[in-house]
Amino acid sequence: MTTGFVLGGAGNMGAIQLGMLRALLERDLVPDLVVGCSVGALNGGAIASAPSLDTLSRLEALWLDLTAKDVWPARPLAGAVQLLRRRPGVNDNASLRAVVERFLPGATFADLAVPFACVAASLATGEERWFSDGPLTEAVLASSALPALLPPVEVDGELLIDGATVNVVPLGRALEMGATRVFILQLKDLDTTVPQPRRPVEVLYRAFAISRNFRFLHELAAVPADVEVHVLPTVSWARLRYDGFSRTAELIARSHATAAAYLDAKGFVRPQR
Repeated sequence: MTTGFVLGGAGNMGAIQLGMLRALLERDLVPDLVVGCSVGALNGGAIASAPSLDTLSRLEALWLDLTAKDVWPARPLAGAVQLLRRRPGVNDNASLRAVVERFLPGATFADLAVPFACVAASLATGEERWFSDGPLTEAVLASSALPALLPPVEVDGELLIDGATVNVVPLGRALEMGATRVFILQLKDLDTTVPQPRRPVEVLYRAFAISRNFRFLHELAAVPADVEVHVLPTVSWARLRYDGFSRTAELIARSHATAAAYLDAKGFVRPQR
């Protein structure tokens, strides 16, 4: 059995994946391959470097040390004004680059303990651009280049943006890489019974959610019968700003408890040491 971890995107909500990863690794569920998108590329690359609880503890410490200014240095009002200015992003990506280099210092794909791939999207064509070799920093920056807030990343003459625009939970890639058991660490609410939107912004948000989730749900429904798939449950995160990191510890703890309960119910019980 070849075990794949698939880590989806959702910005600062990537802290939720740390709780999921801890629950998995505590049960000796270790990946043979890792696939990531956006913040899932950052967390995925880090855990692929050495899939262990020690690595995860270092990753948690880095997350707990993050503040909004580490990723989004532009002030909100200034950012709103900059949306209308002649520049490719409200923020440059120097701050995010520094974060990536803290998480993955000087690493290349060849340095990782298990195969890893992450996805970005071509700004010109909308096609996927996959990375599985070469330097990690540029690949993760491209996969995480949230449109408007961060500038596109140029790789080989091509401008690339956040992979979540085309493949927020890249399940299909894990299957192509040979995974026969997949644990999906997705961060978005897939519930289709949400309350009816009452304001324009709620309709807009719901429309984006439908578009974002459509491909993943389609791929999930088409998984071959001989592949074992586990979609780890996410946790609610209402009223948390896209640029906030004040609830990181809470999100990790809640996610760990939720994922642990799911895995126990599926028979993946934590071994006694």
